[in-house]
Amino acid sequence: MAKTSLIVKMKTHPGKRDEALAALMAVMPSAEGEDGTEVYSFHTEKFDPDVLWVFELYTDDAALDVHGKSPAVAELFGALGDLLAEPPMMVMATMHAAKGL
Repeated sequence: MAKTSLIVKMKTHPGKRDEALAALMAVMPSAEGEDGTEVYSFHTEKFDPDVLWVFELYTDDAALDVHGKSPAVAELFGALGDLLAEPPMMVMATMHAAKGL
C-alpha cells in the first residue's frame, strides 16, 4: 500500500513565524499518539524568515483523515488564523520511494 504525504508551506505575517511554530509544536503530542502518522515535522526556511514548511507522512489516506479530523488540528487552525499572511499551500502526494524513512 502506498503511503500518503502532505507538504505544506505557511507564510506568516512578518515576525510571527515563531508564534506559528509554537502552535505547530503544540500538536506534536497528539500526532505522536496517532498510529498511522509516521512523520510529522516542521521546518523553518533559511531564506525567508516568515515561512514555515510542514512535512507529514501517513500510512495511508485514512490515517491522514484521522489526523486532519483530530481536535488538536482544529485547535491548530484556530491558533494559526491571525498569524498567517496567506492561506497555506498544501500538496498531497503519494510516496513511492524514500531513503531513511
